[in-house]
Amino acid sequence: MSAQSMSDAGTPGDFEHPNQNLRRSIIITLYFAFILSTVAVGLRILARKMNGTRLYLDDYLIIIALLFKYGCSIGVAILLFNGLGSHITMIPQKNLEVYMKIGWSNPLVYTTCVAFIKLSILALYKRLFTAPSMILASNIVAGLVILWAVSVCVVGVLLCLPIKKFWDPTVPGSCLDFAQYYYGQQIPNILTDAVLLVMPLKFVWALPISKTQRLLLSGVFVTGCLTLIFDIVRLVAMIDLSRAGPDVTYNQVPVVVWTCIEATVGIIAACLPNLRPLFKLSRGDFWSQVRSGSAHSKEPLNPTLDMSMESSHYDPYFAQSNIYARHSISIQYSKA
Repeated sequence: MSAQSMSDAGTPGDFEHPNQNLRRSIIITLYFAFILSTVAVGLRILARKMNGTRLYLDDYLIIIALLFKYGCSIGVAILLFNGLGSHITMIPQKNLEVYMKIGWSNPLVYTTCVAFIKLSILALYKRLFTAPSMILASNIVAGLVILWAVSVCVVGVLLCLPIKKFWDPTVPGSCLDFAQYYYGQQIPNILTDAVLLVMPLKFVWALPISKTQRLLLSGVFVTGCLTLIFDIVRLVAMIDLSRAGPDVTYNQVPVVVWTCIEATVGIIAACLPNLRPLFKLSRGDFWSQVRSGSAHSKEPLNPTLDMSMESSHYDPYFAQSNIYARHSISIQYSKA
């Protein structure tokens, strides 16, 4: 049946006339994902500049995550030009092969992106909460995240043997069950995000500050709850895809949309605790603060002592309320 006859029959989603509603949802998601994730990381770097501090390990890790997010978005754009939103039977073979190759590689890019987001958050925890128990917990969770990412990538590469069978079903060989792969990919992702949510709460509620301040500070850290919600929604969409039949190019749209959203929300949640300097400034002193921050290119040898003097230049997260200083002092006192 020709593409034109499919269109005349009222069946949406052929290659020449793809389902525009499906494609529109992906295009809108791509735009917002690109803009919001870029703005979040850009504001994070700007906050560092305003406080006159250097970039820390968690900043570099989130920048790497953003680069992998760009790679994932580029992959989705290639999918759009090669049949996403169209019925698989209507896609020319050369386009379908490109589509399947991107479908094989993009999950690896996505997993790496998510792993760097988690590692950035863990590096932030280690820098803010210097208690030995937090450092140990962060190192253990970081090890699990790395192990998860490596395992998902290795299994993803070898999902079909030979590898070429993934995009060329005529090649003799075998493939793993996709539903099981989705479970193995997403369930550890959900569990580690849940752990990341609760890790700082014990330390926040142990700080010698008011209950209102504790609630506000806890709210900043648990914004990652949105990421957890989208993790679960994405898993449901992936399982639905595995049960929807062979028309993957038409049925994959929800998974693609939720994948873009999940990674973007993760980057925003990782950057949000770093943006306090942007909220405490009025419009009039914004650029003057940026310029003055540029002059502070050298940090003190002992940042904790400087923070205890309530210097806003070296406390980009909890300036004015001096939360980080109090926490550092309480830890040092407990060790004495």
